Amino acid sequence: MWKNITLTILALMALSCRNETEHKKQTDPQHAVVTGDEKKDTAGVLLTENKNMQLGGSDSVDLSAVHTTNESNATTKVKFNELVVVINGMAIFDAEKMERIQKDTAEIEAEVGETIEGRTISILSEQLIGLNIEQWYETSVTIMNEGPHCDLIEWKHFNSNWKSLKQNSNGQFVGDKYTEEDYNTFPEVSMDELKQTVKEQCGEDWFKLLEKTNSPREYPCAISISRYFLRIVGKRKDNGQKVTKLIIIKTPMGC
Repeated sequence: MWKNITLTILALMALSCRNETEHKKQTDPQHAVVTGDEKKDTAGVLLTENKNMQLGGSDSVDLSAVHTTNESNATTKVKFNELVVVINGMAIFDAEKMERIQKDTAEIEAEVGETIEGRTISILSEQLIGLNIEQWYETSVTIMNEGPHCDLIEWKHFNSNWKSLKQNSNGQFVGDKYTEEDYNTFPEVSMDELKQTVKEQCGEDWFKLLEKTNSPREYPCAISISRYFLRIVGKRKDNGQKVTKLIIIKTPMGC
């Protein structure tokens, strides 16, 4: 039952966030993401403002679908010296940052409800040949309180294996999609360790939410994908030297 409730809440949160016309910064107390001790007081205020959450569950809820149905018209370009990566259908925060030439690793933050899964990716380069893209993902634990959430992004993770992306008939690479089981994969951890980590990283009020929680998959805890990684590999035309670029895509685990 708790698994279904958690999936339902995450689905409703994602659907609600998608309808926002203006994305809030983390300093907005109604849309805060708590990731460390410096925001304990903000979290404490938020916890007192959301006492009437309505819970519901459904066996048909598929968490993976929440992250793969919101294809936007946005185009994200990531520029490196030797190539440009174009991701179609994924909007990001701080798009102006991507106007600058990135070093070997570029880190971007997807907007709420956005994903690399199922999106087409093009590589533009006059200097490289034999281009290939690989993808892997990372899961993390989040603690939810309706809108506010505390993401344990500096704690333990599940890390998938690298997987080469397939190309469509137009020669574009297609982002790999993941199942509900993939989203829910996480190493075994003790609840005592989890609760202590929440207390240290999120604060006392968040710790109290877990008083009767018996699993990292039981509300108000949840496990979901927190980051995607794209590795682009090619060879220089002039000397055959291998070139590798990495794009890290942070994905919001709530509003």
